[in-house]
Amino acid sequence: MEINAKVYAVAEQKELLQQIEKYLNNKLRLGWYPVQALEPCAVLPLTKTWFGFTVESGMTDGPEGWISCLRRCAAVLKGKGAVVVEFSSPDSPDEYLEYAYTTPDGEAESGDQPVLTGYRCYPGNDDITLAIKELFSGRNALERERISRRRERRDAVRKEKGDFEITSDGILKKYRGHDLHVVIPEGVREIGESAFTDLRGVERMLMEEEEYDAPEMKTLTIPESVEKIGTYAFAYCLNLESVTMADNVKTMGNRAFEGCQSLKEIHLSAGLSRIEEYTFFLCEGLETIEIPEGITHIEKAAFMDCWFLSSVTLPESLISIGDEAFSGSAIKKIRIPENTAEISANAFPKETVKDIQKHRNP
Repeated sequence: MEINAKVYAVAEQKELLQQIEKYLNNKLRLGWYPVQALEPCAVLPLTKTWFGFTVESGMTDGPEGWISCLRRCAAVLKGKGAVVVEFSSPDSPDEYLEYAYTTPDGEAESGDQPVLTGYRCYPGNDDITLAIKELFSGRNALERERISRRRERRDAVRKEKGDFEITSDGILKKYRGHDLHVVIPEGVREIGESAFTDLRGVERMLMEEEEYDAPEMKTLTIPESVEKIGTYAFAYCLNLESVTMADNVKTMGNRAFEGCQSLKEIHLSAGLSRIEEYTFFLCEGLETIEIPEGITHIEKAAFMDCWFLSSVTLPESLISIGDEAFSGSAIKKIRIPENTAEISANAFPKETVKDIQKHRNP
C-alpha cells in the first residue's frame, strides 16, 4: 500500500520553525519551504502570531519511521511549537489515516488522531492546538475574512438579544453564547429545533468547504422545566462532552445530538418513551450508555456509527430495536430483555448478532 504524508508545523518564533525545516528537509529531501505567519484572527482565538507551514512528502514510510525525526523537532521546540504528520493512502483513502506528532516534553507519539492537549500546561501556549487546526483547515485569507464577518454579525445579535433567545411561552429558540459550561435557564419548557446548531454551517462543513464554527460548550445541564428537545437541537456541538438531563424531558427529536463527536457521558431522562431516529448518530466518543426504564422503542440508526460504544444497558421496558440502531458500534455482547419482541436483522454489528441469536435460540 502506498503511503503519503502531509506535515503541519507551527512555532512561536520564525527561527525555531526554520530549524524544524532543516530536520524535515533531511527526512524529505524536498528543498526549502517558505515560512508563513498565522496571524491572530476572529475565527480562532489565537493569542499571538504563530509561524507555520505545510508540506506533502509523496511516498514515505509509516508513522513509526518518523518518530526519530519528530523527537529531534520536539527537542528544538521544547513546548513552543508542534509538528503533526498526517499519513494517508491514495489506494485506500477511506480506510487508512494515521498520525505522528511531537509532544511538549520532547517526545513523539503516533495514533489515529493527533493528541496535542499536553501543550495546555505550558503558559501562553494553550492555543497550539488551534494553530495546528488553522493549518489543517487550509483556509485562505478571503475565507478567513468571510467567516470572521459572520461571527461578528452573530456576536452583534448576541449583544443585543443575550446568550439565550427565549419566547414568551418558554421555547428556547437560539443559543449564541461562548460558555464552556451551559445551564439551560429554569422556565424553559422546550429547546427548539436547531437551537444550538448552525445548519448552514454544518452543510458547508459536510461539503468540505470550511471548518464548522461549533459552540465552545463542553458540558450541558437541562433542568426540570424542560419537557421537549427539538430536532437537531444540539447536533454537531463538536466540543460537547457531558450532558445531564432532568427526568421531566418526555420528547427528544430526531438527530438531537447527531455529530456530537466529543460526547462521552449523557444521563437520559426517565420520562422518555423512545429514542428517535439518528439521535446519537456519529457520536464517536460515546463508550457507554444506560437506556432508562420506560423507553419502549429505539428507532432506526439511533446510535449508528458510535464507533467506540461498547457497553449498553437496555431496559426491561424495551419492545423494539430499529434498523441499524447500533450498527458501526464496538458492541460485542449485550443482554436483550425478555420483553423485546422485535430486533431488526442489522440492528447490531454482525459479531453481536451472532451472539444474540445464540443466546436467544440455544
